[in-house]
Amino acid sequence: MRNLLSRVSAGAAVWGTLAVLLVWSLAPIAVMVLTSFKQRNEIFAAPVSLLPDSWTLDNYREVFTSSSMPQALVNSVVIGALVALATLLFCFSAGYALARFRFRSARPLALFLLLGQVVPLTVLLLPVYQIVSSLELLDTTTGVAFAHLAITVPLVTWMVRNQIAAIPYDLEEAVQVDGGSRLDAVSYVTLPVCAPGLVAAGMFAFLQSWHEFLFASVMATSTASRTAPVALTQFAGEFDVDWGATMAASVVLTVPIVILFVVMQRYFTAGLTGGAVKG
Repeated sequence: MRNLLSRVSAGAAVWGTLAVLLVWSLAPIAVMVLTSFKQRNEIFAAPVSLLPDSWTLDNYREVFTSSSMPQALVNSVVIGALVALATLLFCFSAGYALARFRFRSARPLALFLLLGQVVPLTVLLLPVYQIVSSLELLDTTTGVAFAHLAITVPLVTWMVRNQIAAIPYDLEEAVQVDGGSRLDAVSYVTLPVCAPGLVAAGMFAFLQSWHEFLFASVMATSTASRTAPVALTQFAGEFDVDWGATMAASVVLTVPIVILFVVMQRYFTAGLTGGAVKG
């Protein structure tokens, strides 16, 4: 009887903790979504009500008809896709070299790449800005994407390197013994095996670009290349903030990422854990 009570108490404690964490995680999202359907005079009305008294789509109409958010969303998609493709191209090449080619400084070089994740973005901002400016790519989607590579390349290279290192090299040697080249081995063995990891790496790069604000706010100075996180600031004036439109724009900014994660979830999970056994 005592053991049963202890198990029930432990289970109740675990479920209680999970419930608190769930509420803590989802409460801001619920407030954001419900506030986006409120009229402006309801948002700060007393007493505070979580649900709108009268549901309205005016905030969403303002976002899509009276702001630069639609163009900013398109820019974010284009920039995110460019960053994901370029990151996978560069990082697969670098990760393969670090995992397969044996040279004295391979592991120190791989560790050195991670310093890019340790250095604050504010430290990298000026040199990246100078590089983008010298390439005459300021205020372009290509320039913003180039700047975002400074964020994604270091960690993704490490992720891809671990994915490839977890694949037995004997598989590639078997292809070469049968007359295939190294390119054939990479194309028909390495790429298919580490495909989930590459999907996870590409998704990570896209997400990093999607919600990045600092580089995008400096590199993009007009609506032609402004990203969605930067466009959110247009709803805040000097003395007032349109919280209804801000929340509606935040929902619009969040929904595509949620859909992408739900669709790619199994690849993302498999990719993150695939190379965890060897590094």
